[in-house]
This record gives sequence, C-alpha cells and structure tokens, in this order.
Amino acid sequence: MPVLELTTLVPNRTPEQVLDFCLEGINFPKIFPERVTLLSDIDLSNLRIEAGRQFRFRHWMFNVIPSSWTVVIREVGDTHFVDEMLKGPLRAFRHEHRVAAGKGGTLYTDRVTYAAIGGAPLEWLLVNAYMRRIFEARHRNMLRLLG
Repeated sequence: MPVLELTTLVPNRTPEQVLDFCLEGINFPKIFPERVTLLSDIDLSNLRIEAGRQFRFRHWMFNVIPSSWTVVIREVGDTHFVDEMLKGPLRAFRHEHRVAAGKGGTLYTDRVTYAAIGGAPLEWLLVNAYMRRIFEARHRNMLRLLG
C-alpha cells in the first residue's frame, strides 16, 4: 500500500497547542482544502475528537464530485491521533496525525496509508497525486490558521 508522509514546522506553537487544534471538530473543515459536508447530526462546534467516535461526511472531490466517508477514531494520545476509513471511496485509508517539539515550534506530521479500489494502476494514474495535493494543501492551511 502507498504511504504518504508530510511534516511541517508550525512556528511558535507547542505540540499541545497544535494537537489541541486538530482535536477540535470545528477545525476539520477549516483544514480540509475541499468542501466537506457532515452526514449526521453532529455539531462540530461542540465536538472533541475521541477514540471510538465515528463520523460520516461527504467530501466533495475537486469541489464537485461527492464522495461519502465513514471514519472511526482508532487512537488518541498525548502526541497523536489516528483515524481510519470504515466505508468510502478507497479500499483502505489510515491517517496518523503526529506532533513533536521542533526548533522554533512544533513538527506536525500526517502519515497516510491507503489503497485504491482499482489497485496500483489507479493509484499511479490518479490517487497518489490527488493525495499529495490534498495533504500539501492541508499543511498550508494549518500554517495559515496557526501561524
């Protein structure tokens, strides 16, 4: 399965501040570079990410193509949390969010392991570039919001 890993230095923020920002549900659509619509009656303004929680949302790929996801939060720790797709457009998707102290701020890392339903040819043709574009944009958004 392909693995995409990106790390960004978020200046002048502690690991606790960056992780806390990520764990607040209200920030999910702010970080995500494409439109996201919740498919349940969850109030993002009162949502804290916790292990075992499940979420349903529609991600609008290229802001046009609807793609429904069901994800579960597998783990939440002092320096990370992990979400995993239960149902959605891919055969597999596991996303680790990690924070660590860095020089002048916090190193924020996204590590995504995924597999396309169409296998390696579809990953090579479309999915790998799409994942890179989405996660690079997420990192830019994190810097804009926390910088």
